[in-house]
Amino acid sequence: MDAITKFSRLPHKVRFWLCPAAALVGSFAAGMAAFWSPGIAHSFFYSLLGVAVVLALLIYPEVALALYVVIGDLKGDEHIAALLPVDLTLALGALLLIGIALNLLRHKPIVKMPAPYFLFIALVAIMTASLTYTPVFDAGLEKLGRFLTVTGVVIVAPFFLLATRRQTVRFFASFAVAAFAICAWSLFALGGSERLVTPSNNTIGLGHIACALILIVWFAVLPCFSFPQRLFAYPLLFVPVLALIGSGSRGPAIACALVIFGSIVLCRSRIRDLVCVVALGSAILPFARIPGSAIQYLGTLISSRSVSGLLSFRYDLLEYGWRLLQQHPLLGTGIQGFRYYSPNPELYKWPHNIFLEIACELGIPAALIACAIFAAAVAEAIRQLRDTVSPIFPLSQLAAALLVAGIVNATNTGDINSDRLTWLFLSLVFVMRGVRMRESDSREMLVETLPAPA
Repeated sequence: MDAITKFSRLPHKVRFWLCPAAALVGSFAAGMAAFWSPGIAHSFFYSLLGVAVVLALLIYPEVALALYVVIGDLKGDEHIAALLPVDLTLALGALLLIGIALNLLRHKPIVKMPAPYFLFIALVAIMTASLTYTPVFDAGLEKLGRFLTVTGVVIVAPFFLLATRRQTVRFFASFAVAAFAICAWSLFALGGSERLVTPSNNTIGLGHIACALILIVWFAVLPCFSFPQRLFAYPLLFVPVLALIGSGSRGPAIACALVIFGSIVLCRSRIRDLVCVVALGSAILPFARIPGSAIQYLGTLISSRSVSGLLSFRYDLLEYGWRLLQQHPLLGTGIQGFRYYSPNPELYKWPHNIFLEIACELGIPAALIACAIFAAAVAEAIRQLRDTVSPIFPLSQLAAALLVAGIVNATNTGDINSDRLTWLFLSLVFVMRGVRMRESDSREMLVETLPAPA
């Protein structure tokens, strides 16, 4: 007779006391082990925590996607980078691929990729062909490899992971939590002389994250409450607003302002929200001790008297990229050629404009392909905004707003591999179309199953 059978035949009262007694003995043994060997106990605890986190990210890979797009602004901190012996971006990318495979095995729904996304195949083909004439083959191959892997995950993964409203909401919630933590961390530097940064010491990255968080709160959080209740939700905006202003990031500030004022034009009821936020912000900002360097840099948007003065070093980069495009209009300089044709490769790494970067490195045809993809996304966003009766209209508004922010960022920020948020926001618009179609089909099926009125 085995132990389980013997235990089951014991009287009920005996079994009732044996279970808590066994738990007590086990807890005492674990406590003694932690007391006598704290190093082993800590390692065991962190191992269990790590296993739990990995399992959670595999069960909910949309959370891993949210972390994937912000991990670059976190892993620059040595304490965060030391969490794993491997690069955190690669680790999350591997978890995303495994999560996608598990979703397919579990027959989770996916969103069909739109026809314009097949233009990416042509763009990658041009990148590959440019390796034959790029000035530095190894650097070009590395850039192509990063676009196919690190950046490609952001472009493709949303179609496999965000096919339902619940998955999409979970993704935005996870991204908002991570973004809020980054913005809150940056506020510890208030009162200093330097602009606020992410844990990876990136000012523009903090601006991008803060802008995205502001738009998520504005379009997805505030509409969930009545106006009196929103008075208590407005403070959620102050953390990303302070982070955005403190970072001095002009591009994200412009994108955020454009989208919020555009939303007022489309929905007049948001005017009182803006008035309340501005009034509360005006009372708080004088006591926030925002670094003067950030205020001064943002002030150049108004004080600059010329385009070159406004763009500063970016003007030289754009001018140099334009000269390269004129010299190599059809084929470009080859992938990663912008940096290695320049007289100062350490300073002139990329033109801070994704469209110009593609044009001067891969030629005008490749730039037109990229523009066609973005134009298709804009057309899709406009189409969704016209359908105001959709059950996920707020999410469509948010996706359209993030797309605008992504396009603005693409015109004044890093290269095609460093600005992963832009590619993510591009995909989200098309993903929302699939989610809308699924929600509409579900509602139609529900109506058909309802009994007919007597």
